[in-house]
Amino acid sequence: MKPPIIFMLFLLMIALLAGRQFFRQRDESVKNDLAPVEIIQAEVKSKREYPWPNTRSRQREHIAAEQMRYEVVFQPLNSGADFTARLDRAVWLALNPGDRGELRRQGTRFVSFTRSAPRQL
Repeated sequence: MKPPIIFMLFLLMIALLAGRQFFRQRDESVKNDLAPVEIIQAEVKSKREYPWPNTRSRQREHIAAEQMRYEVVFQPLNSGADFTARLDRAVWLALNPGDRGELRRQGTRFVSFTRSAPRQL
């Protein structure tokens, strides 16, 4: 018995989309590996944590076992677009909005942030 043609097309579409996503991620990883490490003077603009996957409704309570994601938005002090980075929890906890310092990034990948010493008046 032959499977219906629509089912075969559906499976083919899933395979094509999965392959496309795989190659996009691989290409981005290669570009990041080849990019030089940039050092930028930046300020922590904001940070947030949210459950992943973010499929819960606003009315639902927080579930303790949910996986959380941590993001920080850095604002370059000189000029340029904001840079959003997804970080580990330990790094995320160490940063506070308003912190200034050296942001190191490689392509679109976060490398590190070193807080500068506060200015003394």
